[in-house]
Amino acid sequence: MKKSTLFMFFMPVLIVIVLILGIIIFPNESIQSAKEGLSIWTTVLIPSLLPFVIGANLIVDLKIVDIIGFIINPITKLIFNVSGKSALVFVISTVSGYPVGAKLASELRTNSQISRSEAQRLVSFCSTSGPLFIIGAVATGMFQNSDLGYLMISCHYLGAISVGLFFRNYGNEKIPKSPHSLRSNIQNVINTRYSNGQGFFVLFGNAVFNGVNTLLMVGGFVIVFSVVFRILSLFNIVSLISYIIYIPLSFFGVTKELCFAFISGLFEMTIGCNKVAAVISTPEVLRAVLASFLIGFSGLSILAQCCNFLAKTDIDIKLYIFSKLLHGTLAGLFTFLLYPVFKSTSIVSNFNTVYNVFYNNSIWNFYLSNYKLILPIFIIIYILASLIILEKTSNKIKNAS
Repeated sequence: MKKSTLFMFFMPVLIVIVLILGIIIFPNESIQSAKEGLSIWTTVLIPSLLPFVIGANLIVDLKIVDIIGFIINPITKLIFNVSGKSALVFVISTVSGYPVGAKLASELRTNSQISRSEAQRLVSFCSTSGPLFIIGAVATGMFQNSDLGYLMISCHYLGAISVGLFFRNYGNEKIPKSPHSLRSNIQNVINTRYSNGQGFFVLFGNAVFNGVNTLLMVGGFVIVFSVVFRILSLFNIVSLISYIIYIPLSFFGVTKELCFAFISGLFEMTIGCNKVAAVISTPEVLRAVLASFLIGFSGLSILAQCCNFLAKTDIDIKLYIFSKLLHGTLAGLFTFLLYPVFKSTSIVSNFNTVYNVFYNNSIWNFYLSNYKLILPIFIIIYILASLIILEKTSNKIKNAS
């Protein structure tokens, strides 16, 4: 038997044993961390997610996704190389947040409404956070700056769209043109909806039932990962990882405390964003960049929730995780580049001398003093790259036809 096979078999077992031993050794700390996860679930996730999850289930069951999909299909085919119903998942995800986008994408694939390649392209950019979390919880509640939320949410969705453009040619698949007219397609959807004999109240009850079950699963993941992070912290594993990444990041003015907060966000996004925002000895621009990355990447807790849905399909989970890593990187980059524009006044004058290590660095001084020159160049490069991608795709379509 191969060593890699043995490693993949025993590694999860070893991790679970370590976590169980940690809970036995540190019962009080485990209970406290579980309470913290439960508090996040009841005060943040249920109020913000449950109405949207129920609404999203109803939209799918009432066939509204299909009807709107037929209308916007030509646009979405050109930009993202996905069908209209797939692009509508992106809209729902931007409104509702994690893990609704991944859940809807997996349902479309399970019901064979989209191909495997289209499902892979879809989940690459349709798994996003929602405005209530970014503006309400992170910016207002954690950073105490509601205006910062509009910058972060713009960069978050801009990063998602960029990832969608990068993945648009995945699978070398061309979305087929519908053989029927728009009117015929809508008529077929209406006839299909009423053919199963289920009325609105039956569909509404199913949507509530599925929504509550989804939120129970989300709560379980949040509580478990809260305990996992606490156990790893007590075993000093998180501190070790923080120290390792602190060595190269110290040149950019990043403190050990900020590294520890960032690592916590890699496990659970909400806890990590809260810890990052609390490191007030670090300038807001750096904390906002790290928080944007964590929201885009989503953390292991939300990745586990999304992968739970995707694992029931033939979607490549490794490629999905890579797309989330790319999303977080781009969201953080956009936040870094647009932050000086967001701040109309000079940033440097707003900080005390404790930040001199950060601002005396020549890289940051160059960036802060020349952002008006750097930003237009970046925007031009981004637009040209997008146009080149669209042009190449258009040429492929013309050559194929």
